[in-house]
Order: sequence, then structure tokens, then C-alpha cells
Amino acid sequence: MVLKCSIYGCNHRKDREKDLQYYRLPAVITNQGAEWEKLTADRRREWLARINQDFSTKNLTNVRICSTHFISGKKADLHDRLNPDWAPSIGLRGAQILAVPEETPSVSRYNIIKNRTQRRLYSEEIRGDEIDCVIEDFDDVNVNSKFVSTGVQTDITFSFINGMECEINSLRSELESIKKQQTVLFNEEFFVEDDDKVKQLTGINTYAVLMVVFEYLANFLPCSESLSKFEIFIMTLMRLRLNLSSMFIAYLFQVSPSTVSRLFSSTIDAMYERLHPSIYWPARETLEKTMPMQFRKHFGRKSFTRGQNQLSAADIETTRKLANVRIHVERVIGLVRQKYTFLNSVIPIRFLMQKDENHVSTIDKIALICCALINFNDSIVASHNLEGDIQELQNYVDSTESFEVPEVP
Repeated sequence: MVLKCSIYGCNHRKDREKDLQYYRLPAVITNQGAEWEKLTADRRREWLARINQDFSTKNLTNVRICSTHFISGKKADLHDRLNPDWAPSIGLRGAQILAVPEETPSVSRYNIIKNRTQRRLYSEEIRGDEIDCVIEDFDDVNVNSKFVSTGVQTDITFSFINGMECEINSLRSELESIKKQQTVLFNEEFFVEDDDKVKQLTGINTYAVLMVVFEYLANFLPCSESLSKFEIFIMTLMRLRLNLSSMFIAYLFQVSPSTVSRLFSSTIDAMYERLHPSIYWPARETLEKTMPMQFRKHFGRKSFTRGQNQLSAADIETTRKLANVRIHVERVIGLVRQKYTFLNSVIPIRFLMQKDENHVSTIDKIALICCALINFNDSIVASHNLEGDIQELQNYVDSTESFEVPEVP
């Protein structure tokens, strides 16, 4: 039997136009699940509607459509429902159209949309708002729905539009799945309004203080294609706070260990340059005004060392007043090591050997940075009666005479 194209008015025959492809009417697949059955049934229905002929007295297995009725010269894959060649659309004369579409969908336009969608969905920089961009891309396709016949259309059909909606919904579901599988990155949203998380991971008590410190340092922090400046800042604080290894941080932030080492060293240098002015020996007047009440009660106008370079062992053991305030100094020293456990561990030798042009080693910079960060938190010497302490401080300042502050040896 000679195979002929079943489109009304098409005289192509397989024995004569041998360079053409002749496609069977799509079959309904019922043994591959409900999704396959629906998809194949929709495609078969679409083909029959576009052929728009009465096949009640014919065997549908003998129906053939030649490749000239497809824009690209061949039919599209079953699952490529958005492709204009998912069903035949050229030279269909089974029904008349009163309103001619303004534009015929082209394969190039379809390919542009398809490639752009794939790049956005599978890029490492994928973001949730890109689905809206995909929808906007499809809006660029001109759709004219003023057809007299629902059977044959040479432009984008309602089935095509419904297919796009199904595809978009599928992409949304896939995007949500990808989001759930992604490792949580330590960005601003990860810490916002969660002071306990900030304290446990960075050593700084509140999110507000953390952001103030970051904004003060941001313009001086190193740049990276893999991490934002905030993530670099957090990575450095977490290593100081929790004494995490470079390898562990590399796994946590999804970067290489060499990147962690390089960014950590650069960030330490930047933080040192910005924070070291905050660690200094205050002026005499400043000491008088800011001395904690526990110290002022015992050493109002006296030099702590009584004119000596340092206290003797006997003085330390026998002076009760000094013992009352000495505990606070020890608490501050202990707090630095407890807050930032990097200082309480084995220090890599390179941090001792590496020095800048001013001969300041990396470990010295780290120690100063940790002390500066501690100063951003609440005072370790609590004030039980703030108003009373302020009044007592004012009375003291008004009545006291200047006193000598010992030089730091």
C-alpha cells in the first residue's frame, strides 16, 4: 500500500517524495503511568483537531502526515510540549480561519526561550525570582486567540498555552526542590533577628552590633567570586570563635581550603588596620571618668602600682583591696580566650612567622582583633545601680584631683 499524506490538499506520496518523513498519528500510551497517558492523549487529540477531517470510516493506523507540515521539517519530542512542532501547523486546510494570526511562531524564537530558561534554572546563581523572568520571556510570544475554529490553528493554540503553564508549574516545583537541597549560606538573612545565633557563631552579642562592625569594615574586606563580603566576615569570625579548621570551613562554605586560607589572612589584615586604633592607653581624664565603681571605691586617686614598675608577689597576696578588683581583670583575660577559642588552641607556626612591614605577626593581629571584638560587647563589670553609679561618678569627678597614671613598660 502506498503511503500518502493525510492532510487535505497535500499530494505527497512516500514512493514519490522520498526525501520527506511520514509520521503516524500519535498513539496513546497507557502502560507508562498516568502522566504519559495524559500527555500522549493530548498530543493525539491535538493532531486530529488540526487535521480536521472525518476519519470515522478509516483506519487511523494508516494516517500519515508528511514533514512539510512542520516548521522545522520534523515533529518535536513528546515531552517538548512548548515546541511549535509538537503538532503540525503548516499547510493545514481542513478548516477555514477568519482571523489570521499576526505572527507565526518560529523555531528560533522557541530555541531562544528554551536556552534562556535552561541557563537560568540550572545556573549556580539561580534565584527564586527568575521564574518570573521565565514567564516574562514567554509573554514576548505573540498569541492571537481570535479563531473561528478550535480545530485548526496555524499559530500558538490554547493547548500550547496550557502546556506552557504546566511547564512553568513543573519548573517552580523543581526550583523549590533545588532550594531545599542547597546548603544554607551564612548571609544576612541567616542571622537577622537571631541574637543567640550571632552570639554562638561570632562571639558578638547582638545582630545590630554585628552589622555595625561589618559596615565599619566592609569597604576594606577582600573580594571573592565565591563568597560575599559578609560571608567572608562571618567565616573569619567563626574560625576565631570556634577554632574551625580550614578544611571544615571549606566544606561549610563550599569553597576550596586554599580560598579559605587566603581570605582569612586578608581579612585579618583588614580588620587589624581598622580595629587596632580602638585598643590604646586612655588619657588620664578618660580613666577618671570611665573607671568602674568597683575600682574607684578602692583606688580612687591612687596609682595601681604605687609608683613601682609592678607589684611584688607579697603585695598581690596580702592586699585585700587589690584582690577584690584583680578578679575582674582575670575575668576579662579569660573571657577573650573563652569567646575566641582560636587563642586557646595550638597556633599554626606560620601565624608566628608571618609579619607585615611593621614587624607585626599574624597572631598579634588576631589577639588585638579578639580584644577589640570583646570591647563591642557589654562590660564584664556589671553596674547594679546605674543611676547611683553615675551620680557617684559625677561627684567624684567634681571633687577629685588629677592622679598619676603609671607608664606601660
